[in-house]
Amino acid sequence: MNPKEEKPFPEEIAEAKRYPNGTVCRIAGHFESNERVPPGAIIGAWKVDAQGNIIGDFIRNPKYDPNRWPPERM
Repeated sequence: MNPKEEKPFPEEIAEAKRYPNGTVCRIAGHFESNERVPPGAIIGAWKVDAQGNIIGDFIRNPKYDPNRWPPERM
C-alpha cells in the first residue's frame, strides 16, 4: 500500500491523543506494554500534533521485515 494511502486504525488514533507532539507507530505482532519492540517489528509511524491528532503521511520503517514480523492485520 502507498504510504500516502495508509490510514490509522481507531486504536492508533486513540493512542495519538495520549501522546501529543509525538509519534504513533504501527507494530507488527503483539508485544506486552513492558516489552521492548524490536526495530524490525515497527511497520512505520505517523507524527502527532500538539492536540493529539495524527498529521502527515505514514512514514514506512525501512528496517521492517515482513518475513519475520508478519502483521496481525493490515
